[in-house]
Amino acid sequence: MRPANRHLLQEAALWAVSGAALFACVYFFQDIKGLILPGKPGETQLFSFQSKPEITGNQAFAGEVRLKADPRGHFVFTGDVDGRPVTFMADTGASIVALTFEDARRAGLSPTSLDFNARVSTANGIARVAPVTLSRLRVGSITLRDVKAAVAEKGALDVNLLGMSFLGRLESFHLRGNELVLVQ
Repeated sequence: MRPANRHLLQEAALWAVSGAALFACVYFFQDIKGLILPGKPGETQLFSFQSKPEITGNQAFAGEVRLKADPRGHFVFTGDVDGRPVTFMADTGASIVALTFEDARRAGLSPTSLDFNARVSTANGIARVAPVTLSRLRVGSITLRDVKAAVAEKGALDVNLLGMSFLGRLESFHLRGNELVLVQ
């Protein structure tokens, strides 16, 4: 093989390897970012925010949040109620947002002064709750005001549920692979 052809072949191989490396970096960007900039030890990034509109086809979506499923397939994430962090699990089977007694207190509500006069049907049977309205509930870049919710009696609920009183007010929500995509 002539030296000129060998040099041309080497250059082509170098460009092909460089292109493959660039593709891998772009394709695996979130995974690489998680390895380089991890959060707390053992913490997994459970959601990502689109601070700028994401372009899909010819439409731009502002206020899109992607919740990643945990290993059990649940969408567990941190949102905030009136500026205070609260861990939720997205639950399309829950009619309203439901807060544990303890997290309601941490979120600034006063559960001891609430009237637990409403009854709801749960997977574990009938439970008593106190109806409340949350002045502001934020999940990523999506904020809704005056969200109907309920506070469960002490010890009656293990996890806060992001139910349809929030999800139903969004423009849309849908599953895409292992992500629950919320669009305001």
